[in-house]
Amino acid sequence: MTKYLSGILIVIVAIAFSCRKVDDTPPIINMNPPDSIYHVLNELYADPGATATDEADGNITNNIYIKNDVDINKVGEYTVVYTVVDKQGNEAAPATRWVFIYNQAWNYAGYYSVSETQVFPATESREFESKIIADSTVNFRINFSDFAGDTTKIVYGDIFDTVIIIPFQIVGNDTLQAAYQGSGSINDSVISLQYTKKDTLGTSLWNAEFIKK
Repeated sequence: MTKYLSGILIVIVAIAFSCRKVDDTPPIINMNPPDSIYHVLNELYADPGATATDEADGNITNNIYIKNDVDINKVGEYTVVYTVVDKQGNEAAPATRWVFIYNQAWNYAGYYSVSETQVFPATESREFESKIIADSTVNFRINFSDFAGDTTKIVYGDIFDTVIIIPFQIVGNDTLQAAYQGSGSINDSVISLQYTKKDTLGTSLWNAEFIKK
């Protein structure tokens, strides 16, 4: 009789297990808005995060794994990827947020026609073309790919509202070095500068106007 009852119990348990629903439904990840972010270079980044829910396990937000590749000190396109797995090993479809790090001086980038006049110690004029690009590591910094009429010199300037400063900097190779320093005004289409140039010939003072093409 005992063996008979045990057999019935085993059958009942087996039926119960066979009727139990198998959890094969993956969790769902919902990113907090926005899905993409334009973020200023060199500024601290705080990610909006995401939530995760599972049909069987409920709220599993705390189990989300975040892979954050954002480099706030380098202009570029980055991703923040969220993944999560429930207790049964079901993995949610990854959610991806795009983060675009940009230099606020981007609107000054482009090609410029340049007119320069030396006002000390002699008088000299020259015209050339210069390409300006937004720096990739310092916000509100621009790089002049052609400066002082020389395509081998790359000089940078830092922008403060409508003022641009050319900090003291030495450019060129060991035999053709020159030191530059100056300041001026800047808007979306015109950059006006006065700077000094010091090289093997001495120190000269120049006025320059960059007009965007």
